[in-house]
Amino acid sequence: MGCSSKGDDSLTRSEAEVLALVDSGMSNREIAERLAISVGTVKCHLHRAYEKLQARNRIEATVKAREDGQLQAFVIAERVQRNVTLDR
Repeated sequence: MGCSSKGDDSLTRSEAEVLALVDSGMSNREIAERLAISVGTVKCHLHRAYEKLQARNRIEATVKAREDGQLQAFVIAERVQRNVTLDR
């Protein structure tokens, strides 16, 4: 199974989630543990995000995602989801 992107320039939920955790300072291993996925899957999500954002590394990717509003939209959606879950 490869890690190539399918041509859409917007980040998937998983890619945005991983980038948000990178932006918070987490390592690939910490992200994998937090999301209950493998380190390889984290790397795959990052690789696709780099391609979509035309970034060379994790810092450049998070900066571009933030500037494009893609990271902020994910963070806001997660806060809303957490509030809905906590209210139940």
